[in-house]
Amino acid sequence: MQNRGLNNKKASGWCRKLLSWYDDHRRDLPWRNESDPYKIWLSEVMLQQTRVETALPYYKRFISEYPTLQKLALAEEGRVLKLWEGLGYYARARHFLQAVREVDCQYGGRVPDTAKEFGGLAGVGEYTQAAVLSIAYHQPLAVVDGNVRRVLCRLFAITEDTSKVKMQREMQRIAQHLLDPSRPGDYNQAIMELGALICIPRAPRCEQCPVAKLCEGRKAGIAAALPVKKKKKVLPIKQYTAVVLLQAQKCLIRCRKERLLHGLWEFPNVVTSDDTDVELSSLLSTPVTLAKDVFQLTHEFSHLRWQISIVLGETTGEVQPQGDGWRWVTVEEMDVLPFPAVYQPVVKMVQKKLRDN
Repeated sequence: MQNRGLNNKKASGWCRKLLSWYDDHRRDLPWRNESDPYKIWLSEVMLQQTRVETALPYYKRFISEYPTLQKLALAEEGRVLKLWEGLGYYARARHFLQAVREVDCQYGGRVPDTAKEFGGLAGVGEYTQAAVLSIAYHQPLAVVDGNVRRVLCRLFAITEDTSKVKMQREMQRIAQHLLDPSRPGDYNQAIMELGALICIPRAPRCEQCPVAKLCEGRKAGIAAALPVKKKKKVLPIKQYTAVVLLQAQKCLIRCRKERLLHGLWEFPNVVTSDDTDVELSSLLSTPVTLAKDVFQLTHEFSHLRWQISIVLGETTGEVQPQGDGWRWVTVEEMDVLPFPAVYQPVVKMVQKKLRDN
């Protein structure tokens, strides 16, 4: 593998220009005005695989309800998931809550400042560890996320597939080499900010880039084509039929026990087949008549696509669903229980029906 990196003089110039640009152009975000490691940590967890514009209102609502780590440590998981509702990747919320409880119990409520201790908490990976420790505690640890990877690929005209383990290690090596140890937190935020605002995916704004003269990808005319991405796999599709059952101003829902979207609530559903009505009747232990299709929903995960047919259902017998976690809920209860984003249109439709009846 070819040796990549700027010599010490150029690396110094890179840091100086990047940090000067960041000091003048960085976005005014609430977590950037914080020294509290808990709040910095929360922002980094929310921002993983999520745009700043999307995460910002969630962060504000979360901090408003749980302003301290100690208060969050006492929270119920259902309430945390409700505040996370629509943000996706719910495992982040569960791991964060678990890790916060570990900090409260094992470290007296103080977020640990060493890689060994902080990295040993639930859900804390290499990126989170570097981001939080560099920003909150000024530890000289370089972050590599999607924005950083894109900047580095263009800066050094890297044309290899960066999804490969060998290249991931190379990207981390380069990032650590370029890190400014005197301002590690600011440097990490600066390079991520550059990727988010200037070195953007499809049409990089090279004319606005403070380090354009150092960019090998720009010189070679290939910046916009980098980083090289492997072809997306065709996602498998699972088709479900979900039934809306209303009774005495209440609706039947179930808390998911499966690993995917664990702890969130959903409507009774089965895999769609020629015997969907029979399957639903078996699930609910009473004959179910499917009145009509209401609408179709589609939701894409990183590894799977759901297609859900929403139908209105009627039953004449007493509903006794198989398994635990089932509830008949009111409009008000639906307001406080967390549902996956895919079911949000159904929740609104059901609440309207209950209010109108």
